[in-house]
Amino acid sequence: MNIPLLYISTAGIFDGKKDLYDDWDQPNPLGVYARSKYMGERFVAEHAAKYLICRAGWMMGAGPAKDKKFVQKLMKQIREGAEEIFIVDDKDGTPTYTHDFAKNVKLLLEKEYWGLYNMVCGGQTSRYEVAVDLLKILNLETRIKLTAVHSDYFQNIYFADRPPNERLINTKLELRNINIMRDWQTALKEYIETYYQNYLT
Repeated sequence: MNIPLLYISTAGIFDGKKDLYDDWDQPNPLGVYARSKYMGERFVAEHAAKYLICRAGWMMGAGPAKDKKFVQKLMKQIREGAEEIFIVDDKDGTPTYTHDFAKNVKLLLEKEYWGLYNMVCGGQTSRYEVAVDLLKILNLETRIKLTAVHSDYFQNIYFADRPPNERLINTKLELRNINIMRDWQTALKEYIETYYQNYLT
């Protein structure tokens, strides 16, 4: 029926063996979730006349009432009085602020630039570095200890295969001069200041 279709995919469809993944790199999903997301990409690309496939990184942006992702899990531990937080130091990726993501999708729709796009915040980082930056934003870096651990530390909770590296770069958005995704540190600061003003009090 020629109806445009938006499909939101994930950086997790790659195997993590490269340092960076652009829009043309070949996915190699490791687990069931990643395979299902990649098969969704393939199905949309093969069956929809007009489509947008947008690959997000580590999502943040729904606030404490809805967010179940990494930043909210950290904030919850801080709110509960944690003096030490264990963070994996072997997972690299790129945070993605939902507000920037939505604005960039809207821009693509308005211009009808159909196709597949990486769509993550600027800058690459790690889970540990995100936690360090979060404590700095909250002025808690001297009160809370961050302890780096290997992913095996959480294997009973997160037992699905996850790539060691999910770093994407927005090459196609840049080539089309339509990349409005801000740096992840700027987005993280805005997210915390907007959604968590009274969360810790």
